[in-house]
Amino acid sequence: AVGSEAAVQPEWNRLRARLPDLLAGHSLVVSRGERDGQPFWRVRTGGFADVAAARGFCDQVRARGLTCFVVGGS
Repeated sequence: AVGSEAAVQPEWNRLRARLPDLLAGHSLVVSRGERDGQPFWRVRTGGFADVAAARGFCDQVRARGLTCFVVGGS
């Protein structure tokens, strides 16, 4: 997550440079949230075949020292 809408694209570019093999074929999905009255923007992606595929993706991301979590699914 980033603290401004203007920071979304630079963060996505940074992640694509750091994880080119994992993010190839994935596109940016942005969602806005708020915590304690302060807005933030989540930098997300999708397009996974199922929840298991999304979890596998996150496992690989976390193995490279980044934060990742699956939204939705059971």
